[in-house]
Amino acid sequence: MRNLRALLFPPKCMLCGTLTDGDEICPACRAQVMLNTAPPRLDREGFFDAAAAGLWYEGGVRRAIHGLKYYEKQRYARPLARVMEYTLRHKLGEEIDLITFVPTNRKTLRDRGYNQAELLARELAALCGVPCVPTLEKTRETHAMHDLTPAMRRENVRDAFRLACEPAAVKGKRVLVADDVLTTGATLSACASVLKEAGAERVFGLCAAAARRKTAHPLESLENNEKDGNL
Repeated sequence: MRNLRALLFPPKCMLCGTLTDGDEICPACRAQVMLNTAPPRLDREGFFDAAAAGLWYEGGVRRAIHGLKYYEKQRYARPLARVMEYTLRHKLGEEIDLITFVPTNRKTLRDRGYNQAELLARELAALCGVPCVPTLEKTRETHAMHDLTPAMRRENVRDAFRLACEPAAVKGKRVLVADDVLTTGATLSACASVLKEAGAERVFGLCAAAARRKTAHPLESLENNEKDGNL
C-alpha cells in the first residue's frame, strides 16, 4: 500500500514542488533557503527577552506554512521544526527549560482539527529534549492579523491569553513560545506577558518564519497623519 501511494503520490519538496527521494525539502532548496543562508530575524522589543525566526515568510516557505496551517500538511511540522531548532542553537543561543506554544481558539481548533503552533512546538521539543507543556489558553476570539497595523495588532491581542497551567510549571523557568510566523511580535509579546506574570524567569519566542519589516502600514500612516493634523 505504501509503495502504491508513493507511486500515485510521489514525494515532493514542500518549498518548490519538485520530486524528492522522500525528504520534505529537496537539496536545492535546503542549500538556498535553509539553515546556512537564511537570514533570521531577531527581535528584542516586547515582553519577551528575544524572538527569532529562521526563514523569511515568502515564496516556497510561505506556501509550506500555508500547507501546514490550512491544508492539513501536518508532516511539514517536522522539517520546519528542524529549522527552528537550528535557529535556537545558532542564533538565539539560549538554554531553555520547556517549550510551549501560542494557543488558538476553540472554534479554529474544532474546524481545523489541530493547532499548527502546537505541532511545531512538539516536534521542536522532541529535537531539543525538553518537555512541551500547554501553558496558555485564549480568553476570546481575535481578528485576523494580516490587515492590521502594528498598533491594531497589539490591541487585538491585549488580554487575549491567560495561564492554563499551575504557576509552578513556569515559575523560575526559561520558557520558549513557539508559533508559525513572526510579524510584529504582538502575539508572542502578549503570551510572554502572561508567562512572566506567572513567574517565568525568561521568555523567548521562536517561529518558523518571519515577515520582513516594512515601512509604515497604509492604515498606520493614515492614523499618524490624522494625529499630526495633516488630513
